[in-house]
Amino acid sequence: GMAVMAVREGIRVSGDLTSDSAPVHRLVQALLPWAAHVRFMRDPTRGGAAATLNEITGGRSIGIALREADIPFSRGARGLAEMLGFDLLHVASEGRLICICAETVADDILSAWRALPEGRGAARTGTVNREAGRVTLETVTGGRRIVDVPQGELLPRIC
Repeated sequence: GMAVMAVREGIRVSGDLTSDSAPVHRLVQALLPWAAHVRFMRDPTRGGAAATLNEITGGRSIGIALREADIPFSRGARGLAEMLGFDLLHVASEGRLICICAETVADDILSAWRALPEGRGAARTGTVNREAGRVTLETVTGGRRIVDVPQGELLPRIC
């Protein structure tokens, strides 16, 4: 999303700001051996990870705790988002998947994904917990904040 915005708005960014847009079908196919252990899966295009994760927890007895240090955003995307005041969890990540699975198969799924070019940056970014309906983020400074649903017009809109 940040790469699309930079191009559309003519913002020049040095470094590693490239689009993560990619097909996800091979990532989905790689999950087949563990399909019985997958609880939820979706691409975080519209509304980013924040919208997707809040959709998962909404009205349910589960919550999700993310670890900011484990989220694989590029330095370029982080820098541009900070400069413009965007929360990267609200920005579209087309070509990525969020998968909630049994902990017993998480490492196997990550290994399978990392073996694919489109999954090379796959990471375990959080855990499911009992904080009903709540998505939280443990920040790199040790704080904790609620990850809310994006409000207003979502930018940049990709599709």
